[in-house]
Amino acid sequence: MSTAAHVPSYWAATAGPDPDGIRTLDGDRRADVAVIGGGYTGLAAAYRLAGTHGLDAVVLEANAIGWGASGRNGGFALITLGKVGLEDRIRRWGIEAARRSIAIGVEAIETVRELIAREHIACDPGPDGSLLVAHRPSAVADLQERVRLYREVLGYPHVEFLDHARLEHDGYLRGAEASGALRTRNAFGLHPLKYVRGLAAAALRCGATLCERSPVVEWRREGSEHVLVTPRGAVRARTVIMATNGYTAEGLHPFFRGRLLPATSNIIVTRPLTAAEWRDVGMLTTQVYSDTRKLLFYWRRLPDDRLLFGGRAGVLDTPAGRSRCRRRLEAHVAAKWPALRGVASEYFWSGKVCLSYDLMPHVNRADGDPSVAYALAYQGSGVAMSTYCGGLVADLVAGKDVPRDTPLTSATLPRFPLPFLRSAYLAGAYVVYGVKDRWA
Repeated sequence: MSTAAHVPSYWAATAGPDPDGIRTLDGDRRADVAVIGGGYTGLAAAYRLAGTHGLDAVVLEANAIGWGASGRNGGFALITLGKVGLEDRIRRWGIEAARRSIAIGVEAIETVRELIAREHIACDPGPDGSLLVAHRPSAVADLQERVRLYREVLGYPHVEFLDHARLEHDGYLRGAEASGALRTRNAFGLHPLKYVRGLAAAALRCGATLCERSPVVEWRREGSEHVLVTPRGAVRARTVIMATNGYTAEGLHPFFRGRLLPATSNIIVTRPLTAAEWRDVGMLTTQVYSDTRKLLFYWRRLPDDRLLFGGRAGVLDTPAGRSRCRRRLEAHVAAKWPALRGVASEYFWSGKVCLSYDLMPHVNRADGDPSVAYALAYQGSGVAMSTYCGGLVADLVAGKDVPRDTPLTSATLPRFPLPFLRSAYLAGAYVVYGVKDRWA
């Protein structure tokens, strides 16, 4: 297994140094809880385990702390809980559980806000607000219905519909792909790698041990203990938390085989745009944006006036495949905002988001082995939810009475039917969704 530093991204270029105190595991030791994965989930879990519950927690990260999605995502802190639509939540779960799902999303955002304030994490948090933009006029009615459901059925008033004229007049957005938008006030952007390093520093201050470049190459049981072997040592613990999301190694523990589907998300960042270019785009705010495509695009104006623009798709992780994804994103920027035609990207990188079969995150214990817990599958919107779920899974293994009737905790992480076809499922979905986004 390779151990690597961060991918060459805009975030890595601007994040500053890692906090002092991170080490590589060297030798053997015992712990109350071993956490596999040094991203938001694992660090939030270690922070809660050590700081609130007084437990000895050791985090084992295969690469650098925050190397995976936590250090390379778009930096969108949202109330999003999975990919189950509002109408489907109401129909499948009932109104009360659907309302609870919104409340969990709000709790997740507040968890991030409180951590940033309490631990003085300098991660460049932006102004409140996220916009889901109708990329064509036919999507407007759906956004208006979502606003109605949020307000009148689910009791969440912090959303509003902005029509095309208001988007342009109020400095939100211009262009042919701005037919209207659903604006959620309880959301914000941040610097994801600065945030993950701030979480790491907070966990260290609480007494957690963070070990990077310490991949788990063997996992065995010896009596009541789990033995997690790394190239230079081993950790023995009665409880293990799996917090590896889209980078989960299927062969490490039998429970996780066939239950997760990693998917690639790609991001470009341009040079700093001029004030005139930003006026042409119409974005006079640094709130965060995505659109109504099935294969959605997401974007934001960064504090130094660069444009970050990202999107899903890309099945082949090869130099040629990555080059095609970069050109595709640049072409879509030009299509959305013709004034930016010819503005090339100065940064491009990609990473894995994590999908589950039921399109929901899950926090639970492994079937047949309650000494293994997990928090996984954030469906590409994990900045806030993974932080929240890291604390939740820490409470679970610490013996706190965690509610078991929430959409996060009420069901086990399901297995995909015919899991060996997962890559084919994804490729097929990209084709179908691409056609719908273009023509439907």
